[in-house]
Amino acid sequence: MAVYNEEGFIQDAMDSILGQTGPEIELVVVDDLSTDGTVRIVEERAARDPRVRFFRVPEKGKVRAFNLGISQARGEWVCLFAGDDLMPPGSLNERYESVKDQPLDVPVIGTCRLITMSENRKLDGQIVPRNPNKQTYSGVCFLMNRQAVARMWPVPEVLPNEDTWMELAARYLGMRSIVSSTIGAKWRIHSGNSINMLVPYEEFNRKLSARMIAPEVFLAQHRDELTSGAVRALRAHARCEQARKQGNILGILRSGVSLVDALRAIALSGPKLYAFRRRAYKLFSGW
Repeated sequence: MAVYNEEGFIQDAMDSILGQTGPEIELVVVDDLSTDGTVRIVEERAARDPRVRFFRVPEKGKVRAFNLGISQARGEWVCLFAGDDLMPPGSLNERYESVKDQPLDVPVIGTCRLITMSENRKLDGQIVPRNPNKQTYSGVCFLMNRQAVARMWPVPEVLPNEDTWMELAARYLGMRSIVSSTIGAKWRIHSGNSINMLVPYEEFNRKLSARMIAPEVFLAQHRDELTSGAVRALRAHARCEQARKQGNILGILRSGVSLVDALRAIALSGPKLYAFRRRAYKLFSGW
């Protein structure tokens, strides 16, 4: 769990994880140089619960914090979580049951679903994905064995977020994926998120553009390990992002990405389309 200024949520987040039933767990919390009461709250919890291990990064960075947490995790299976989200009771064991019989000598990821929670009714209560048999690539939905962790991590710290890189690794590095219909996270949408649709388009676009350099970074790092199909797909994603930033709808459609990915990019390619996508969040989310 990487945390930054989560004093209003961190206690409930830790309670939701430490209250899980099933296999033995540890909770590794890494503080990303919080300036509020987060550190005090976590330190107090760690002092009375030996399952909590607390670290602080020497230099700010969300990806740096997750990399440190992953390097300190000791379990056979590892998952990520956020300090402002909640883990539904019993969900971690349900996720573990879906993957526990998989071989430990091959990279395996188990994925689950999430449900949004927000004070904004338009953003609240959306299950992602809607189809219980469909895989999702949100980082909080991954449960990884040690082989998968070794293939996926560390995430390059030039990136502002971890989950885009995790999706690329899951898609293109030959990992075995096990899909669970379990809702494993209640994802809180609020102004403190690293990216959300509560902000004006200019701010959202700036943050999204920073995230979407990931395909090019991934291709540069793993080029010799990838199939020709994976290379083509990554180059298509790079073309799609370039067209999206330019507001070039035809360029998006011609980029070579899937129709679903193209439609997602089009919806985020300009202020008016973004405003429509935000108003119709529930209609278009979770597919």
